[in-house]
Amino acid sequence: MNDKQIAHDLASQFLSAIVTLKDCIDRCPDNEWHERHNDYPFSQVIFHTLFDCDYCLCDTKDDLQKQQFHIDNQKIFEDYEELREEPRRKLYGREFIVRYYEHCIIKIENIAKTKTNNEMLFEKSDIYRNMTRLERYANAIRHIQHHAAQLGLRLQFITNKEMEWISRGYES
Repeated sequence: MNDKQIAHDLASQFLSAIVTLKDCIDRCPDNEWHERHNDYPFSQVIFHTLFDCDYCLCDTKDDLQKQQFHIDNQKIFEDYEELREEPRRKLYGREFIVRYYEHCIIKIENIAKTKTNNEMLFEKSDIYRNMTRLERYANAIRHIQHHAAQLGLRLQFITNKEMEWISRGYES
């Protein structure tokens, strides 16, 4: 096993999960983008999922807020309501969501390029302190899959089209 095998393999699964979420973004009809279906509006669920992905790929809360993407979109992130335990109020445009998705893709691809097996297995962070990077990232993948499945089912009811299986491994 090479020194970056764990990161490479995990990034491959991370990408497959987030590309599944992107399929939901692409397939959501415009008139459903901000609609509730006994749940948060579609755009809020997508934002929440991307935000959690972005956050878990940081080692500190400051790392999150100091990213150029967050600085460039300060008005959208505003007061970081996602970091508080309260009902969400903001809605998000599709164009911003696609840019946020692309930001997360770059961060995921960076895992495979930079993280060693030791960094994946033993390093912990200020975020999710009791988890190694490997466990934190695996947890984020599960979170993405959870919401992609919810949104995929919502879209299936709306469009009468089932979500297809998406496979996209990391290409080194």
